[in-house]
Amino acid sequence: MNRPRLIPLVLLKQGLVVRSSGFQTHQAIGNPISTIGRFSHWNADELIVIDISDSDFHDLRRDDLQQRYAGQTVLDVLAEITKVCFMPLTFGGRIRTSRDIEMRLGAGADKVAINTASVDNPGFIRIAAENFGSQAIVASIDVLLHPDGRREVMVEAGKRGTGFAPADWARRVEDLGAGEILLNSIDRDGQGNGLDLELIQDITEAVNVPVIACGGVGRYEHLSPAITQAGASAVAAANIFHFCELSYPTAKRHMIDDGVPLRPVKLNSRWFPREPIYDDAAEDTRVEARLTRADNSDFVAATPGPRPPIQWCTQCLYPSISAAPMEFDDDGVCTGCKMSALKDTITSQEWDRRKELLRDILESNRSHDGSRHDCVIAVSGGKDSWFQIHVIKNELGLNPLLVTYDGNNWTEVGWRNLLRMKEVFGCDHIVVSPSTDTLKKLNRLGVEILGDMSWHAHIGITTVPVRVAVENQIPIVIWGEHGYQDLCGQFDLNDFPEMSYRDRLEHFARGYEWNYFVGREELEERDLIHWRYPSDQALHDLDCRGIYLGNYVFWDANRHVELMIEKYGFELPKEPFDRTYRRMSNLDDMHENGAHDYLKYIKFGYGRCTDHVCKDIRAGLMTREEGIELIKRYDHVRPKDLDRWLDYVGMDADRFDRLADTFRDPRVWWMENGEWKRHEVS
Repeated sequence: MNRPRLIPLVLLKQGLVVRSSGFQTHQAIGNPISTIGRFSHWNADELIVIDISDSDFHDLRRDDLQQRYAGQTVLDVLAEITKVCFMPLTFGGRIRTSRDIEMRLGAGADKVAINTASVDNPGFIRIAAENFGSQAIVASIDVLLHPDGRREVMVEAGKRGTGFAPADWARRVEDLGAGEILLNSIDRDGQGNGLDLELIQDITEAVNVPVIACGGVGRYEHLSPAITQAGASAVAAANIFHFCELSYPTAKRHMIDDGVPLRPVKLNSRWFPREPIYDDAAEDTRVEARLTRADNSDFVAATPGPRPPIQWCTQCLYPSISAAPMEFDDDGVCTGCKMSALKDTITSQEWDRRKELLRDILESNRSHDGSRHDCVIAVSGGKDSWFQIHVIKNELGLNPLLVTYDGNNWTEVGWRNLLRMKEVFGCDHIVVSPSTDTLKKLNRLGVEILGDMSWHAHIGITTVPVRVAVENQIPIVIWGEHGYQDLCGQFDLNDFPEMSYRDRLEHFARGYEWNYFVGREELEERDLIHWRYPSDQALHDLDCRGIYLGNYVFWDANRHVELMIEKYGFELPKEPFDRTYRRMSNLDDMHENGAHDYLKYIKFGYGRCTDHVCKDIRAGLMTREEGIELIKRYDHVRPKDLDRWLDYVGMDADRFDRLADTFRDPRVWWMENGEWKRHEVS
C-alpha cells in the first residue's frame, strides 16, 4: 500500500519564503535554506517548492546571514536548497520549456510542477512525460470558485481564466502523461478556513493518478479530511508550517490520531541534525578575509551587482532593504502598514474573543495542584514586560515565573525597573547571568563575524526562558508582541504565530547557532550552555508553546507605558537617547537604542528612529513628513554608549569603525570622494 503523505509547500518569491493569501498578498517569512533544513530535520515525507517570482532575480536582502546562497537565479537558490533537502523535492514555477525541466532536475529536484505552460501548450505535458518520465511530471491546477458557484481552472498565478472545469482539465493532463496532480484552491489560499473538500473529491473521482490537495489549511484538524473524506493521496500546506514550534510533527501526530496511516513521527533526522554543522575551515577563511579587509586602509565597499532600486513605503518610511523582511504592493505600501491597517479593523468584541482564547490556553496548562508555576513570562524590565505581567497576573489571575536573561548592559533606570517587578507584582523572578568574560568574548565575536555585538542577547533572550520552562516542566512561555509581525507584517493577524526554534535560529541568530562559536576566542561548549535551546524531544514531551501576548490582547506601546506609569510607577529615563526621540522604548539595554542600533544603520542605512517613526505614523501620531525630519535628525548619530562598549570589550574606535565598514550593504552605501554616501529617505 502507498502511504498517504503530508507535504510542506514552500512559496519562493524573489529569493525569500513568503506567506500567501488569495494568490495576491505575499508576506516575507524568511530564508528558504533554514526553512527547508527544519523540514529535513523533521523527516518530512516530501517537499514542494513553487517559485512565484515576477522575474528570475533572487536576493536574501541582507548580507550578514550565515545561511545564504551564491548567485541570484532560481537555479542558484535550488542548488543551495538541495544541500539541506533530505526528502523528495518537487520544484515548480516559471517552467516553460524542456530545458527548464532538465535544469531543475539536474540541480537536484526529483519532480517538477507545471501550470501555465500546460494550458498554453498542452503537448508540453506529453513531451515532458516522454522525455523525463511521468513520475517526474506534476500537473499543478489552481482553481477559483466564482460567486455563481462555478469553479474554473486559472493560470498565471491565478490572474487568467481558462474556461476549463477542474475535473475536465484533470482528466486531460492525466491523459497527456502527468504522473500526479497538485490541486490548489485560490479563494481559500491563506484564509485558514479549511480545504475545499468538494473540489478535491471531484478531482480524485475523475482521475487515477495521485492527487495532492492544498489551499485553506488553518488548523491541524483541517488536514485529515482531504484524505479520509475526499480521497486525496496527499495533503499539502504552506502557511501553517511557519507558525508554531514543531509544526510538522504536531500536524502529523494529529493526522495519525485521526486514523490516517502516515509514516511515523520522527523528530530527529539521522541525516540532518537540528543544529547546523559548520565548515570550520571555510568559516575561518571567511572571517579572516573580513578582518583583512578591515585592516586594509584602501578598503572600499563592494560594487553592487544587479540589484532592484531601494524604495520606501509610501505610507510609513520603511525601506525595501530592511533588517525585517517585508513586501510592497503595487501602490508602494509595505506589508507592515497593511497589517497595521487590518489590526485597526479588529473590533473590541473580537479582542474579547481572543482574550478568551488566551484564557483557555492558559487554564488548560496551569498548575491546579500548585506544584509548579502556571507559566513563564520572558521579561527584560521594560514597559512591555510590566504590561505582560499586568495581564497575566492581575487580569487573568495566574501565578507566573518571571525569567530574565542578563546581558550585562543595563541602564540604571532599566535595572531599577527590573528589580522592582517582583515587588510590584508579587512574582517569583529568576535572573540568569552568564559569565562576564564569556559575554565580552561574544560581544567581540558578534561584531567581527556578523556585525552585531548583541548576538548573545538576541539568543539569550529567546533561549533562557525556554530552558527554564523545560527544566521546571512549565508548558507555556509568554512573550510580548511578535516583533516582525508588528514591524514588517510578516504574518496575518489571524495566524497567531508562536516562538519557535526556526524563528530563533533564522531571525534572531541569523543562522549562527551556539556551536558556531565553540573554539573561537577559546570558548568551550560548557561556556555556551545558556545559549543552547532545549531538544525537540524535550519540547515535544512537554508540548511547550511560546505564546505572543500581542496576538490575543490589543498591543499599543504608547498606551502601555502610560498605564504602567499610572498604575505601578514604572520609571522612564530622565535623559533622552542619542538615536531616537522616544524615551520609553528599549530603555533596559543601554546599547539597544545606541551602539547596536548604530551598527544596523551602518548596514542598512536606517536606525531605531525609523522604527519608532513608522510605528507612530501607523498609529496616527505623526505625519510622514514629520517622520522624515526626525529620521534626518537621529538615524545617523554616533551614540555615546559606544565608548562604554569599546572600553568594556577592549576594542579601539578605529578598529570598530573599520570592522563596521565591511558590513555596509552595497545596495545602500557607496564611497564617493573618500566619504560614505547612501540613498536618502524620500
